[in-house]
Amino acid sequence: MAATVTVVFPIFAVILIGWLARRVSFIDEAAVRGLREVAFRLVLPALLFSSMISAPPIDLLGVATVYFGACFTIFAIGLGIGRLLGLSLARSTMLGLNACYGNTLMVGVPVSVAAFGTDALPPILTIIALHSGTLLPLAGVLIEADAGGRRSPAAVAAGILKGAGRNPVILAILAAFLWRATGVTLPAPFVGTLKLLGAAGIPLALLVLGASLPPPDRGALGIETVIAVSLKLLALPALVFAFGSWAGLPSLPLAVATLAAATPTGANAFLLAHRNDELIAISAGTVLVTTVLSVLTLGALVAMLG
Repeated sequence: MAATVTVVFPIFAVILIGWLARRVSFIDEAAVRGLREVAFRLVLPALLFSSMISAPPIDLLGVATVYFGACFTIFAIGLGIGRLLGLSLARSTMLGLNACYGNTLMVGVPVSVAAFGTDALPPILTIIALHSGTLLPLAGVLIEADAGGRRSPAAVAAGILKGAGRNPVILAILAAFLWRATGVTLPAPFVGTLKLLGAAGIPLALLVLGASLPPPDRGALGIETVIAVSLKLLALPALVFAFGSWAGLPSLPLAVATLAAATPTGANAFLLAHRNDELIAISAGTVLVTTVLSVLTLGALVAMLG
């Protein structure tokens, strides 16, 4: 238990510090925006690239198949439940997305590294690299179709994929994969520079996450939030673990994939709902609740899998 507290508590304490700093106006929105830019355009890409090029080899295809097989299953379940409740296609889609789209970068990376060391990076970075390029286009097409938008489903998917292709974090991960394939060793001075720059990545990302969390909104904590939270924090990790065990994944990638599945809902989920205030409120509520409750679920998983 003490080891679990040592791993999980500091991560969520830093998130809480960021949240409180923003709530009491110790830092303003402009400062949060600037810190976010520094984190995602400089320090996190440096951290991920330098860590990935020196990480041990792993069955990345197996990890991706297990993880996203479970994600698409939970997405379909959430979508189906929404339709059974009489929700619109867009609202049902957001329910499904909230239930499977996790904050694998800002929470998954620090938790995995704290629990298992840098050997955990290849599987978690594989998940991050494919996360936005698979789940967001699917949800975006369905939301746009329900909204009767003028853009075709192909145009919506292409736009989302284009945005993901410009994401510095994803580009850094892909560049690291390509560099590893060459078999060339990066000169020590460059490795040292990247590690020095990347050292600020995890604490800065956690502070930004906390400062970016929405304030509590009682109106957004209805049945949809309860369903999405239950699917995200309980059903998805259980399904990833079941799929991975059945597929014979080694213990480390299985543990990392399960932890990634238990991360709170990612903020990018509700950005898709920007044209609908009701969808934004519900999704933001899910992000907040899953972030708070994941302290318990991630702590329990670290104790079980560690």
